[in-house]
Amino acid sequence: MSFFGPISPPILDESSTPIIRRAFHRARIVGNFALVQAGVQVIGFLSGILLVRWLSQREYAYFTIANTMQGTINLLADIGISVGLVSIGGRVWHDRHRFGELINAALGVRRRLGALAMVVVTPIMYSMLVKNGAPTLYTAVLIVAVLAGLVIQLSIGVLSVVPRLRSDIGRIQVIDVTGAVVRLLLLTALLFISLRAGVIWLNAGVAVAIATVVLLLQYAMLRHYATGVVDLSAPENAEDRHEIIRLTRHLAANAVFYCLQGQITIFLISFFARHVNAVAEVGALGRLAMIFTVLSNLLANVFVPAFARCQSRRKLGWLYAAILGGVGAFSLAVLASAAIFPEQFLFVLGSKYAHLRYELLLMVGGAVIGSLTGTFWALNASKAWVAGAWLYIPLTLATQIALIPYTDFTSVTGVLMFNLLSAVPNLLLNAVLSYRGFRSFQSASA
Repeated sequence: MSFFGPISPPILDESSTPIIRRAFHRARIVGNFALVQAGVQVIGFLSGILLVRWLSQREYAYFTIANTMQGTINLLADIGISVGLVSIGGRVWHDRHRFGELINAALGVRRRLGALAMVVVTPIMYSMLVKNGAPTLYTAVLIVAVLAGLVIQLSIGVLSVVPRLRSDIGRIQVIDVTGAVVRLLLLTALLFISLRAGVIWLNAGVAVAIATVVLLLQYAMLRHYATGVVDLSAPENAEDRHEIIRLTRHLAANAVFYCLQGQITIFLISFFARHVNAVAEVGALGRLAMIFTVLSNLLANVFVPAFARCQSRRKLGWLYAAILGGVGAFSLAVLASAAIFPEQFLFVLGSKYAHLRYELLLMVGGAVIGSLTGTFWALNASKAWVAGAWLYIPLTLATQIALIPYTDFTSVTGVLMFNLLSAVPNLLLNAVLSYRGFRSFQSASA
C-alpha cells in the first residue's frame, strides 16, 4: 500500500523468476517513494520560496543564520550515534525489546551531546546575528526559537531510524507529507492575513517558530508510531551505549570538523561580508540546492537501510554500484541544467537574486560534490567502514590553507568557490574508505 493508494503489481507470467519479481517489487517501492518525496520537496520548496520572496534580505539573512546554527547543533549532537544506530539496528530491529534498548541508549547519548553542543554554538549564533545588525532582544527571541526546535529534533533524529530499519516506507511518507503541508499552510495563511491587514507579520523569528511547530507535530506522529512497534520502556542497553560512545569518541574530531565545513559558507560570509545582503544571497541560492534533498531522503530511508541489512558479498557490490551510479547520474543532470538554464533557476528566487548566475553554478557544483560525498559516507557508515576517516581533517585543512591567498572572503563568489574546492578531499577519501571496506568485508565473508 502506497501513500496515494494501492499500486497494482505488474503482471508476470509463470516463467518469471523470483529475481525478476523481487526486482519489480523493489522498483515499485523506490518509484513510489521517490514520487512522494518529490512531492514533499516541491511543497517544501514552495515554503522556502515564500520566505525568499517575502522576507527582506536582512530578515532572510537572519533566518539563514538561525537555520544554519540549528542544523550545526543538530549535527554535533549526532556524532557517532547514527552510525551506531544503523549498524547495530540492522541486526536487532526485528526484536521489539532489544530494539527499544538500543533506541533508549541512543536517545540518552544524543541528549547529552545536544546539551553540550548548545552551550558551545549558542554564543557563536549570537555573535553572527548581532554582527549582521540584529537587535539584542530580537536575537534572544531567535535563539530561543532555534533551541526549542532543536530539543525536538534530538528525539526525531533517533526515532526516525525505527520506520527506516523496518522499511515502513508508508509511515515515513505520511510524516514527511504532513510536515511539509502544514508548514506551507501556516506560511500561506499568515501571508494572506498580513496582506488583508496591510502589515507583513512574517519575519525570521516567525519563520523559525513555524518550523518548530511542524517539528513538534512530526515528533508526536513518530513517537506514536514507535510506541506501537518498539518497546520504548526497555532500559538502556549498556553494550549499545558503550558501542555508541566508542564510535562517538572515534568520530568526534572528524564529525566536528565535517559539521563546521558543511556550514562554512554561512560562517565565512557572515563574518567577512561587507553587507548583510551577501548572507541572504548565499541562503537563497541554498534553497535551489534543495533538489538534492529528494535524493538524500531516498538514500536514508530506502537504500542505506537495505545496504546495512545486506550480508551477501555479491549482492552488496551490485547494490553499491547501483546506488552510486544513480546518484552520480542525477547530480550531473542537475549541474548541466543549472549551466544551460540559469535564468529559469534564478527566476523562482525573485528579482533580488536574478544576477547570481555564476554563483548559482558554484552553489550547485558544491551541492553535487556534497551529494556524492554524502552517498559514500552514508554507505560506509552503515557498515561502520569509517577507520581512517580522520584523514579528512588534515587533507581539507591543507587544501584550504593553499586556497587562502587566492580567495576573496568578502564576496559570495569567492566564498562559494572556496567551499567547492574544499569539499574535494573528502569525496576522494570516502571513495578510498569504500574500497577498503569492501576488501575487509570480502575477507570476513570468505
